[in-house]
Amino acid sequence: MRLATSTCIFPGKREGGRTPLEESIRLCYDCGFRVIDLNFCSASNPKSNSELVGDDWERNVDRLGELAAELGITYNQSHAPYDSNLYRPEQKISDEYRAWYAESVRRSIIASARLGVRYVTTHAQTATENDEMGFEENMRANIHFYTPLLELAKKHGTGISIENMAEFHPQKTKHRFTATVDEQIAIIDAMGDPISCRATWDFGHAELVYRDQAKQLRKLGSRLCSTHVQENRGLNDDHFLPYVRGNTAWEVLMPLLKEMNYDGDFTYEVHGFYNSVPQALRPAAGRLGYKIGEYLVGLYDKA
Repeated sequence: MRLATSTCIFPGKREGGRTPLEESIRLCYDCGFRVIDLNFCSASNPKSNSELVGDDWERNVDRLGELAAELGITYNQSHAPYDSNLYRPEQKISDEYRAWYAESVRRSIIASARLGVRYVTTHAQTATENDEMGFEENMRANIHFYTPLLELAKKHGTGISIENMAEFHPQKTKHRFTATVDEQIAIIDAMGDPISCRATWDFGHAELVYRDQAKQLRKLGSRLCSTHVQENRGLNDDHFLPYVRGNTAWEVLMPLLKEMNYDGDFTYEVHGFYNSVPQALRPAAGRLGYKIGEYLVGLYDKA
């Protein structure tokens, strides 16, 4: 199992402005990382200056490929833009936004395939049109949502992974579909392709939902293809480094991944820890994260 990080480890700069993907990747490299998760989430905003926004997006993708060759790095997974409200009519989403969102996800899948990414992480939809919190309603909506995405991914030689969610904003929606592992398994299995549609496990999301996430993670079995490694205290989706302001049972979870014959990577998504770190300190702070990751991968190796 390799140690990896999402490009979102270094999010917006403390002084303002977005960190371009190339700058983030070079920072990750300087911190020791050689396996990179491409976070394309900002592309859902057509004004974001994301590499996937604009008519030159394919050239930008090629530049990322050239950068990987220059540095000798691997892009292991990616994160598509997400919006889990497309099947919630009370959100009053415009046709213009729906069209751009669909295009941004399409571009992220094609870009991922061109860059050698095996699985594109996605967020499931939460449907409220006919039956709020209803399992069948959510299954119907997500089969409708995922069928064309899976077809597109397979056409271009990559796959889709569906991430476990949590109850992030109870004042907005009382339940997020796939917050439970049983829902996550149900939609993955309903897609009928255990090779091209698998699961991403976000340890921080699971910490918000479960008292014992190890028991739930074990249920995924061979469906698990990728991880989002982050830490919290079970109250907020903090995205901190492991062992920083959290109580996740890593000493239990790392041997469990070995027991499950997990075939993916140990991939950081810890932007919450780095949000306020000044640019001058980011390389040193990133190297701390790398050392913690090495320790955790060592627990897996020794199991």
